[in-house]
Amino acid sequence: RIIFNGNNYSREWEIEAGRRGLQNLKNTVDALPQLVTKDVIAAFAKYKILNARELHARYEVMLETYNKTVNVEGQLMVLMANRYILPAAFNYQTSVAQSVTAVKSAGGRSVEGKKTLDALTKLTDELKRRTDKLAGALDHEGNGSAEKHAKHFRDTIVPAMAALRETGDALELMIPHEIWPLATYREMLFIK
Repeated sequence: RIIFNGNNYSREWEIEAGRRGLQNLKNTVDALPQLVTKDVIAAFAKYKILNARELHARYEVMLETYNKTVNVEGQLMVLMANRYILPAAFNYQTSVAQSVTAVKSAGGRSVEGKKTLDALTKLTDELKRRTDKLAGALDHEGNGSAEKHAKHFRDTIVPAMAALRETGDALELMIPHEIWPLATYREMLFIK
């Protein structure tokens, strides 16, 4: 029922798994509750591996680990955006604006410079908005429930982090190497 000789990451396998009645749990928050289902508890108890209390304890620890991990990642993204990326973006924005102004005052027209400045300004503003949105979402109170907190992280924090990353990645491609304060993907993957 579970052997599949194709690519287990493909859409084809998702369809086949659904046809076979297998679950498709796409994230930690959806997958962890399977540890404390009636069938799993019964199977673990039958073979004297773990009892219900031990399974629930592990479930709670895994939820807390997930919550803390995503929280740390989110806090770090906010810090990196505010401390490194935004200052670099403002620095380059100033440089481009001065260039456009200098060309204009010399009687020229900097069409591409103006387009670059507009795109850079739009991305910089978007990065700041998304950083503030993520920072605000991280202030969430879980009301003592690790499950509610985990669902908040899955539904709100992780998408906000993905949106912030998208904007940061776009700025990385625009800002010159000598201004960009962090290791680039190229450096991490191919050079250093």
